[in-house]
Amino acid sequence: MHKIIIDCDTGTDDAIALVAALNSPDIDLRAITTVSGNVDLCYTAPNSLNLARMLGFPVKVAKGAPQPILRDLHKIRLMDADEAGGLPTHGQTGMGDVVLPECGEPFYEKNAVETIWEEAQACGGELEIVAVGPLTNIAHALMVYPRLKEGLIKKISFMGGAAYGGNTTAVAEFNILCDPEAARIVLRSGIPLVMVGLDVTEKAAVPDEDCEIIRWMGTKDAVLVADILDFMRMRRDEFGGEDTLMHDALALAAAVLPGVVSGHDYYVDVECAGEYTFGHTYVQKDHRLTNSAPNCWVAEEVDMKCFMDWLKGCLEQSKNR
Repeated sequence: MHKIIIDCDTGTDDAIALVAALNSPDIDLRAITTVSGNVDLCYTAPNSLNLARMLGFPVKVAKGAPQPILRDLHKIRLMDADEAGGLPTHGQTGMGDVVLPECGEPFYEKNAVETIWEEAQACGGELEIVAVGPLTNIAHALMVYPRLKEGLIKKISFMGGAAYGGNTTAVAEFNILCDPEAARIVLRSGIPLVMVGLDVTEKAAVPDEDCEIIRWMGTKDAVLVADILDFMRMRRDEFGGEDTLMHDALALAAAVLPGVVSGHDYYVDVECAGEYTFGHTYVQKDHRLTNSAPNCWVAEEVDMKCFMDWLKGCLEQSKNR
């Protein structure tokens, strides 16, 4: 059983990852920590809490960083909107056109950084973090509690970056671009890392027939996922947005499902200074060109049948509740 915290900026594909995690028999979801990214924290935090409570899960939901360490998140979102034809990729509130009922419950009493520390201690070195938004909360936790780097976190899997190209600028992926300073702190932490970037997530589009299968399952959980997928398939297409890409759910699957992605160990760093290149993940594939040892396992290929079987299997579990 994987003891996991999901750190997220809950928009559309983050929500699908959360539904999968809540239903996975292989995951003990210890907490959800929230961060600004796709949309502001005033949306990402309630989205996470309302989703969990709507589906009947009492998991801790903690509020985290409202802004990156140094960057202007509003300007970065405008760059992302330009890529999507002028409209937010995830809609105004992050959930596309899906409206979650307000649960009326409070957030966890501790903030995201305190919650990560609390769970790291409680799990005795077995805690895994799956980060599917900007890495701001994780970086703050490492700065406030440096003992986290001394074996208290088993692994950090993150959706972000790319060996080649980007989706917000020519060279940068959105999550890393939002807070490259935070990403650099995480990459230099010495904690075992798994990077699930655009090189592999852009190959992880849900086929139309699987969208229909998910809806036919008929549970509240599956219908929510189907509604989100419909927004991704139909509404995004209207303004040239991306397809039903499972960026975040694939990062979760990579953390718990052997063989779903393949890749290699590389040295990875983040550009923080360049005017045009900040947010670029530097992935050194030729070890002869650097004196630095590999610090990150980088996913490069995905077994889509394996992934879709896993995702549908998680949703099937909701029939047993």
